[in-house]
Amino acid sequence: MVYSRHTILIFVLASIILGCNTTSNLEQKETVEDATDNKYDSEFPDKTVSDELEFVSETVKKLDCLVFYETHIFPAQNTLDIKQLSDSLIRAASLSRTITNESVTGTACVIYYDGTRVALLTCAHVIDFPDTIVTRYDEGKGPIETLSVKIRQQNYVKDIPAGDDIEILLKDVDRDIAILGKKMDDHTLRPRVLNYPVGNTRDLEWGSVVYVMGYPLGHLMVTRAIVSNPGRANKGRFLTDALYNRGISGSPVLSIRDGVPNFEWVGMATSAAAQQIYFVKPGKTTPEYINPEEKYTDDLYVDHHRSINYGVTYNVTIEAITSLIRKNQTLLSEKGFDPDLFFK
Repeated sequence: MVYSRHTILIFVLASIILGCNTTSNLEQKETVEDATDNKYDSEFPDKTVSDELEFVSETVKKLDCLVFYETHIFPAQNTLDIKQLSDSLIRAASLSRTITNESVTGTACVIYYDGTRVALLTCAHVIDFPDTIVTRYDEGKGPIETLSVKIRQQNYVKDIPAGDDIEILLKDVDRDIAILGKKMDDHTLRPRVLNYPVGNTRDLEWGSVVYVMGYPLGHLMVTRAIVSNPGRANKGRFLTDALYNRGISGSPVLSIRDGVPNFEWVGMATSAAAQQIYFVKPGKTTPEYINPEEKYTDDLYVDHHRSINYGVTYNVTIEAITSLIRKNQTLLSEKGFDPDLFFK
């Protein structure tokens, strides 16, 4: 009986000691979790972000740009000088004239609303079309073959009422930033502004988590990505592994500082790594079906397309965007926009 009592006593003491150690570890763990480091989170959030992303989705809009060109075709032996062309000379020398169009879809985000005017942020390459396009005979070295002149451009933003054209307020082609503006009618619904605090990309680190929301292939989608090589942010750009697809250009890039719901603007998705692929294809008069087992004897043509290297996405920093606004405060004011209300 004495032996059994000692055994029981030892067991009780051991349980008390282990219990104390366990309690101590839990208290220490809670202390670590409650600590903040004022950095962007590199771990996935332990709380839902659905409410925040629902709000972001109401500020992100689909942007469609449609451009019309008047294209003239000239004879192969013409002696036209591109620097001396006039409307009358073009019409007299051309063999035929056609109207063509090009369209691009991207993403725009509402960054300004003062009760009368709305402004949106997007990429310059989405809305930037050349005024004139020239092709030449003899592999681009001979006489002018075609001349296309832009005659009209229409920019449509989903949920922004039609009417007067949306104006291009600012454009920085080198940094791929554009700001669009439009005067709203009094009876239209108030658009929601993505008014998260402007962040600091110098605080981004390897592995910082960001969210990107836009319209890839015309569908509103959100993706989560990881920041790489954050040192590039000092040069106005940084990299993520976001799965970029056509249409996501202009999407806001958001990061979380010390937990949900502390979202901050850190940039805008602009482009993805891509490579040019050339291939041989049949002519336009080729039948719809070609038997792959038969030898093809008609004319062949060389064509190309850009193939996206998924998982390498370039982003412009929020500092570059706000710098463009600061440098053009006078111009914005002249157009009726208060520079101090952007991102508010």
